[in-house]
Amino acid sequence: MSLKTKAKKSLTITVTIAIILFSCNAWDDYKVRYKDSIRSIEIENVERLRKCKTPKNGYKIYKCPECGTKKYVPFTCKCRLCTSCGTKAANEWADKIHHKLLKVPHRHVIFTIPDTLREVFKNPVYQKVLFLASKITMEEMVSSSNKKCKKKIKLKIGMIQVLQTYGADMKWNPHVHCIVTEGGFDRQCNWIHTYYIPYEYWRKKWQYKLLTMLKKEMPHCRENSVFIDLQFKNYTKGFVMNGERRFEKKEGWNMARYIGRYVKHPPIAESRITAFDGKQVTYWYEDSETKIRKTVTMDKFEFIRLLLSHIPEKNFKIVRYAGYIREEGTSTGKLNFMKGKSYSIKEAGGKRLRGLSNMTL
Repeated sequence: MSLKTKAKKSLTITVTIAIILFSCNAWDDYKVRYKDSIRSIEIENVERLRKCKTPKNGYKIYKCPECGTKKYVPFTCKCRLCTSCGTKAANEWADKIHHKLLKVPHRHVIFTIPDTLREVFKNPVYQKVLFLASKITMEEMVSSSNKKCKKKIKLKIGMIQVLQTYGADMKWNPHVHCIVTEGGFDRQCNWIHTYYIPYEYWRKKWQYKLLTMLKKEMPHCRENSVFIDLQFKNYTKGFVMNGERRFEKKEGWNMARYIGRYVKHPPIAESRITAFDGKQVTYWYEDSETKIRKTVTMDKFEFIRLLLSHIPEKNFKIVRYAGYIREEGTSTGKLNFMKGKSYSIKEAGGKRLRGLSNMTL
């Protein structure tokens, strides 16, 4: 006679950022250990996470008019460390960005810097240089990529820039993600579509623009001049850029949602955290070069330090808009520089493709 028994289901507990911060007194101990270097914006975000979806953060009361049953719904924290709030915020941001895109081809462009420059860009003042240099590089490249035109035409492009300060391993690695139109408007409000992208020249231009602008912002001394010169000497092929991924308007939401993770989410997905024993945290990441999954185990305080280091300073905007895509405060002001005008779509050589009484959003 044999007995059949049901196998017990193993209970899997997901290790969350909140568990790491608030169990074993980790957060309170961290504040004591790093009291001289911890920033007020870091404390603010962690304390908001602690109160997320609890009565301490406030709540709404819903009451049934028939039976009188009440339901209490606590407010969320909307902080940069909360994955739950981040998912909703990223979806809302993607909706907003998708609405701003025109029905023209776009590219996802990533501007990177070498590891020798990463520490320099921990300064928010220099982070602004990343935005400005990438914007100017993109504008000049689009204008100069019209191989069919006899002369360069200054074009007004559309560009959304997002600063990401971390790599897959959570270490400091600032770079700029951009959604850029593949072309732009000329002075007559004709859309000029550019096709040719000279990547070798593009990389060198990005290097030149960034280093020359950074040199102007840095204190004038011999050491800084030598440091900038070494970046030119050591990287003769320019700084790495990736702009090969192109997409149409209909794919814009997915692209905006992909970039929105860096705007609204913490620097690591909780699904990548595999273990926490009260002292050490274990997580995995995929190496961008080898595509091999690597596992990292580190002290909980070091993990918290890395986690909080990517919270931007208060009022520092990690999202910027350039060209015809701007934050106007109202949706109707999005293309106000072209109000009351008619537009036409042209190829780079000047051949008219189609006329539009209004540019379709």
